[in-house]
Amino acid sequence: MSEREFQLSVVLDAFRKTLQDDGTLVMDEYIRGYDELCVFFDMLGSVFGFITSDVKEKIGILQEHRKSENGEKYVIIQRMFDYEIDKNLTQKRTPPLSGSRTLLRLHRALAFTMLFMKKLSEASDHDSSSSIATDAYTQSLANYHPWLVRKAAVWAMYTLPNIKDLKKKIAAPNMQHQETKQLLKDVTEAMKPVYDITEELYTRHNLHGLP
Repeated sequence: MSEREFQLSVVLDAFRKTLQDDGTLVMDEYIRGYDELCVFFDMLGSVFGFITSDVKEKIGILQEHRKSENGEKYVIIQRMFDYEIDKNLTQKRTPPLSGSRTLLRLHRALAFTMLFMKKLSEASDHDSSSSIATDAYTQSLANYHPWLVRKAAVWAMYTLPNIKDLKKKIAAPNMQHQETKQLLKDVTEAMKPVYDITEELYTRHNLHGLP
């Protein structure tokens, strides 16, 4: 478990700063937002272990690219696509792995995170957190997991705390219930355009099927 306290406000700030006025996406801010989401997944325990370890690995790969001699090619996500396509690096399977391939895994997990947080923002305290998580997973990440992983993930989600306790874990100290719901809503709204632009990039370059 992470010793850091999860700060939903950091996720909001990072994803807002990921998207620039000209429509470009800043890699470092995307990574910062995801780094904070790792604390969120870690906070929920082993239920999201299947996401956390993979996300941490992928963040590390993108950070390697940023620190490399070609790091300036990875400042802007769109620029990364142009560079890796031009150099035939999109399917590179030796370290460091392709940034485009790596980002695709984070992009898929972002769809789940966005759905999960949106459903949480709309849920009442009487709703089932495990049902919300399962629905979000089934509509997103489950499409890319083998049957055994899907089965294990759904079973693990039954261990999630109830909605009220889950929102308390997410909330900042002294944050009111309605404030937490609004912040969750704001986060999903900040993620959505980042997700949509990234989705369009993979579609335009025909890279959804990267191995």
